[in-house]
Amino acid sequence: MKEDESIEKGNDFEKYVVSLFDDKYFSIVQWSTDITRKHDRFVESDAGPDLIVRYLPKDEIFCVECKFRSSLFEGKLQWSDPQKLKRYQVFAREKRLPFFIVIGFGRDSSYPERMFCMPLGEAKYPALYPSVFEKFERKPGKPFFWKNGVLK
Repeated sequence: MKEDESIEKGNDFEKYVVSLFDDKYFSIVQWSTDITRKHDRFVESDAGPDLIVRYLPKDEIFCVECKFRSSLFEGKLQWSDPQKLKRYQVFAREKRLPFFIVIGFGRDSSYPERMFCMPLGEAKYPALYPSVFEKFERKPGKPFFWKNGVLK
């Protein structure tokens, strides 16, 4: 897959994920632009998640990193790389915010066939076996729900 096509799929999936946050209950505090896609220089704001979201009824803030993949690689879901995973872990710890990885899987990044929403703490490695992420499967078209610090 060409890099442009990969970026487009990522952008489409981010838009899809955002559409599942009902604006009566959620506001988007920050939506990163991944400026490093345009430049070779590291940009600190890109070290954080794709989305920082506020649950309005309780004024609670949490982070969401969106990843779309069309297939497994060598039997695993390659969702990150070691450096990015470390940056996400540091970001979550320093900001003291719940952090979730939302993974879309299938052919169409605008409407994935399968979807998973797992806490960063469960995504201990950049590549995950299905036995790890399948515990966090959710219906793709279902709106997100926030309760007791858990995104479902």
